[in-house]
Amino acid sequence: MQKNVKLSILTPEKVFFDGEVSQIIAETPEGAMGIMTGHMPSVAVVSDSLLNVEENGVWRSAAIGQGIMDVSPAGIEFFVDTAEWAEDIDVLRSQKALQRAEERLRGSLSHNDYLRTRTAIARATARLKTAQSRKTMRI
Repeated sequence: MQKNVKLSILTPEKVFFDGEVSQIIAETPEGAMGIMTGHMPSVAVVSDSLLNVEENGVWRSAAIGQGIMDVSPAGIEFFVDTAEWAEDIDVLRSQKALQRAEERLRGSLSHNDYLRTRTAIARATARLKTAQSRKTMRI
């Protein structure tokens, strides 16, 4: 029987998740990373992406914001600016946020406004992808 690994997902506002899971699949800039008990210690950047978590044989998806993932013998910790379960995502609101950001991108923007707009697009896209994964997840 597979041993569980401790997973903590922390945001500045709250402890989003703290419990035992069978495994996770996290998206990093280098690609998807599957992690189970006994995984080699590592640290990775995460950025507005989908996080899949298997808990008690059931897969759940979360949209996570920018931050870091720390994998150690003690478990997996995410320190991210936002986290939201797929079932809690307001798809219509995310679609509107994506449209607004894409429209802003067509205009003349300062460098900082451009970076903020790209971040808004990445966040909205991650939220929509996560919401969609809830309907199609078959791992």
